[in-house]
Amino acid sequence: MENCAFSNGVLNFLEKINENTVDIDNAVSDICAALEAVAEDIRLGRVELSLDAPPNELEPEGVIKSGEMYLNPNGYEADGVVINYTTKEGGKVVSSFMPVKGEKWSDDEKALIGLVSKSCYMITGRARIMSLMEKSLYIDRMTGICNTEGFMRYGGMLVARGLLVNYAAAFINIKNFKYVNQLFGSRQGDELLKKFAQAMDKFIKDDGKFARLGGDNFVLLIKKGRITDLRAFVDALSFEMGEGEMKQLYDVRLRMGIYEAVENDTMGDIMNKSSIAFNAAKSDERKDVVFFSPLHLEAAIHKKKISTLFPSALDNGEFVVYYQPKVRLSDNKLCGCEALCRWIRDGKIVPPMDFIPVLETEGSICRLDFYVFEAVCADIKRWLEMGLDPVRVSVNFSKRHLHNQRLADQIMGIIRKYGIDGRYIEVELTEMTGAEDLTAMSVFVDKMKDNGVATSIDDFGTGYSSLNLLKDLDVDVIKLDKSFFTNINDADGGISTDRIVVKNIVNMVNELNMEAVSEGVETHAQAEFLRETHCSMAQGFLFDRPLPKDEFEKRLSDEGFYVDKG
Repeated sequence: MENCAFSNGVLNFLEKINENTVDIDNAVSDICAALEAVAEDIRLGRVELSLDAPPNELEPEGVIKSGEMYLNPNGYEADGVVINYTTKEGGKVVSSFMPVKGEKWSDDEKALIGLVSKSCYMITGRARIMSLMEKSLYIDRMTGICNTEGFMRYGGMLVARGLLVNYAAAFINIKNFKYVNQLFGSRQGDELLKKFAQAMDKFIKDDGKFARLGGDNFVLLIKKGRITDLRAFVDALSFEMGEGEMKQLYDVRLRMGIYEAVENDTMGDIMNKSSIAFNAAKSDERKDVVFFSPLHLEAAIHKKKISTLFPSALDNGEFVVYYQPKVRLSDNKLCGCEALCRWIRDGKIVPPMDFIPVLETEGSICRLDFYVFEAVCADIKRWLEMGLDPVRVSVNFSKRHLHNQRLADQIMGIIRKYGIDGRYIEVELTEMTGAEDLTAMSVFVDKMKDNGVATSIDDFGTGYSSLNLLKDLDVDVIKLDKSFFTNINDADGGISTDRIVVKNIVNMVNELNMEAVSEGVETHAQAEFLRETHCSMAQGFLFDRPLPKDEFEKRLSDEGFYVDKG
C-alpha cells in the first residue's frame, strides 16, 4: 500500500506542476507548491535545487542560485537521491531529494524520485530558456545592459504607476569615441563600450535604468536626487585600454543632455527633450552637459522648419546669390568678390545664421553649395556675353564635401557646362583640424590646381592647425578671419597683439607665394594697417556690403569706384 501511495504521489506531483510556466521564479513556486501537496505520500524530508550557469551575452556575470524547495519539520535522512545535470552551455544543475526522518526509500522509489527530479530539471530549464528568450528582446547583446525596447518598457511601467515625475532622463554619447577605435582598434573599442555600460549599470542600481541605443549612444533614467552623484561619477570614469606594454588608462568623457520629467510626461516626451538637450550640448563646444530648457525646444522646432522648407525653397528659386567685392589694397581697384547665399522668403531676407548652420548639420548644405556654384557660373557667362570683364569669384564649399571623392570632377563639369575659364573661379574651404579632412583637402586642392582653379582657406586663424595648413596645403589664397581686426584702430598705438599676429601671418603668406585677404574690414585705420603689412586684398563694409547681382554688375563696369575709399 505504501508503494501504491508513493506512486500515486509522484503522479499527483506531475499533474500539479504547470509545464507551461515561462518564468523561472514562477516555475520554482509551482514546484514548491506541488511538493508540499505530495510530501506526505512520498515521505519527503528535504528538497534542494542549485544552478551554476556560466556567463553569456544575456547574463554577463553568469547565474549562481541555490534554494531549499521543501523542508519537513520532522527532519530528513541523509541517504536520498542526488542527481547532477550538465546543461548544453556547460552549466551545472544539482537536485537533492531526501526522505523524511526515520524513512528509507527503496530502489524503486528512488527511481520514481529520479523521475520527479528530472521533471523539476526540465520544467525549470524550459522556464529559464523562455525567460532568456524574452530577456533577449530587451537586452543589448554586446554590453548586456538594457536596449531601447527594454528602456521604453521600464519607463512605461513608471508612467503607469505615476512615478515618472520622480526621474530625470539623460541622452549620453561618448566624446571622440571614433578615436578610441583608431588608437586601440575596434575590438578594444567594443570592450570600452562593455566596461562603460556595466559601470553605469552598477552605479544606477535600482534607482533607474541604463540602456544602449546603438553605437556609442546611451540613455538613462535616474531619480532626480542622484543627478549630482551621476555627474561626479561620470567625471571620474576611466578604464584600462590596450594590451601588453600598450596598456594605459583612458579617461572617458561624455556629452549629456538632461531633462527632468514633470507631471503628465510620457516616455516620448522625455526621450525627445533629453535628445534636444543633447543636441544643444553637441552644438556648444563650451559645455558637455546641458539641461533642457524651452529655448532648446524652440531651436529644435526652428531647425525642423528650416529642414522642411528647404527643398521647396530651393526648387522655387528663393535662394539668390549676392556678391561682396574684394578690393586690391595697393590701388583700391576691384579685384574679386565672394559669392554669398541669401534666402528671400515672402519678400524678406532670412538671416544666413538662421539657416546655414541647420543645413550644415543635416548635410543639405552640399546641395545648396552646388546650387550657388551653378548660379555663379551662369552669371559669369552672362557677364562675358555682356562684354564685362569678370573678376575672380570665390564660392564657399562646406567641409562635408570632402567626403565626396568626385567633388573636383563635379566642379569642373559645371565649369565646362557653362564654357567659362577656370581662372574666374576660386573655391573656398573652411579651416579644419582632423587629419582625415586635411588629407582629403590636400588631394582636392591639387586637383583644382591641375585644372587652373584657385583655392582658398576661409576663416583662417579660428582653428588649431593653422600653421599646418600653411605648410601642407598648396592653396592660392588665405582669408584672415575678421576677429583679428576688431581691436585694430587709430588709438591702439600700433603695438596691439592683433597687429603683431596679423603682420606675421601676412608675412608668412606672402613668403609662401600665396595671397592674403582680410575679411571684415570696416575702418580706414584697419585698411591702412593692412597696406602697411602688404596684405593683398580686403573685403568688408568699408568698401561694400554684399550686393545683389545687378548692383554688382555696376561695380564691374565702374573701374574707379573704390579708388577714394580706404
